[in-house]
Amino acid sequence: MKIQPGVGYTFDSSSRGFTLDTSDPFPSRDGVVSGHPFKIINVALRTSGGATSVTYQVQSGTMNNLVPLIDDYASGTDVKLDRVTSGVANPPTAELVSSNFDATTKTSYITLRAGAKTASPYTYPDDDDTTNQYPVIIGGNIAPTTPDDNTWGFLVIGTITVDNITTPTTFTVSQNVSGSLWADRIKVNGMTARYYYARI
Repeated sequence: MKIQPGVGYTFDSSSRGFTLDTSDPFPSRDGVVSGHPFKIINVALRTSGGATSVTYQVQSGTMNNLVPLIDDYASGTDVKLDRVTSGVANPPTAELVSSNFDATTKTSYITLRAGAKTASPYTYPDDDDTTNQYPVIIGGNIAPTTPDDNTWGFLVIGTITVDNITTPTTFTVSQNVSGSLWADRIKVNGMTARYYYARI
């Protein structure tokens, strides 16, 4: 008996016999999860002490060449998205509790916040990661509908919506930003500052 290659399979034969390979030689990219800067990843439900919260990570990206901070729930401190521990990547994991979700929409707005230096030179964003003006990613229960503020600029990079804010069992992630950013702050003659963002 002679086996010939056919549609949907290939084969190998030797003195020990033959094997058929029916895997797709050209798999679709639909099943491949691609990454990009500021992508919300590894969203999960976490139960501790009878309370359920939502944890998530954000892939490292930059805003004006600065890597933002995010609150790492395990350490309780703000750390940079590209944290490395003992030479190994150790991205921080943030946590959302019920107060981080809008009670009506059950949505938490994952927001990149940054401010200008408060002393001369008034550069934006502040490049000192020990100040409150340095870029940071926060999860909040209110969408920054008025992002123009003299203190900070806000940009929602994505949202996480749950079925129940006190005892979530399912969640949905939506992504708004898909790359690193360059931001400008323009403040003219007593007017409220305005912020502009471009993907790089």
